[in-house]
Amino acid sequence: MRVPAAFAIAVALPATAAAQTTWVEIADQATVAPLSRSVDRVDDMDVYDASGKKIGEIEEVLGQDADTASALTVDFDDDAGYGGRDNVIVPLEMFQLDGERLILSADAEAMSSMEVWED
Repeated sequence: MRVPAAFAIAVALPATAAAQTTWVEIADQATVAPLSRSVDRVDDMDVYDASGKKIGEIEEVLGQDADTASALTVDFDDDAGYGGRDNVIVPLEMFQLDGERLILSADAEAMSSMEVWED
């Protein structure tokens, strides 16, 4: 049995729309629990790769609600090998805090498919 293309598209579109996450900015005084830092302290932190090379900077702290941080946006440096992309949304579990250094555990290829924050 063949399914008409229009029907297949109509069925698939709601699933695609539902897959997108709605992000909100987290207030500066809130805490980014996994990093034990306030949003204000995390904003503008430099981001490093596993080798210790600076690759970008944090621009925003985001969550799916106004109280719980779950992602950071990164502005990647043009010469870091990450395509110089800005406002890339990266889940918190991809970061590790090493003293005052924020280490990103994902490579440029993984970042190329990440969503971009449109503020």
